[in-house]
Amino acid sequence: MATRSAIGYETAGGSYVGVYCHYDGYPKYMGPILHRMFHADVVIMVSKALAGGGIRCIDEDGTYEIFNDRPSPAVGPHWPCLAYDFAYRKCLDGRVEWTNDGRSFQTWEPNVS
Repeated sequence: MATRSAIGYETAGGSYVGVYCHYDGYPKYMGPILHRMFHADVVIMVSKALAGGGIRCIDEDGTYEIFNDRPSPAVGPHWPCLAYDFAYRKCLDGRVEWTNDGRSFQTWEPNVS
């Protein structure tokens, strides 16, 4: 069963661009991956995924698999869409913010225990 999410990034103008990710969107898995990735790497991943139909999955090392079967609609102006279980955005300052209700974002913090 998939935990659907949207993965996005903050632009220099303060807006966000994102794309659909099919598997493993829960915070305990996705938070550490996006936390370790550079903002520029998230931009590249999302850009490639927009052209290729979305992200199938992201591995723990940050490698990702794209559907590659059709262009994916951007989850831009209406981002995040409430059709997803979670949404994440990589901020210009390196923070990762996430939501599960599409309205209130919180900063993802690594578990220090």
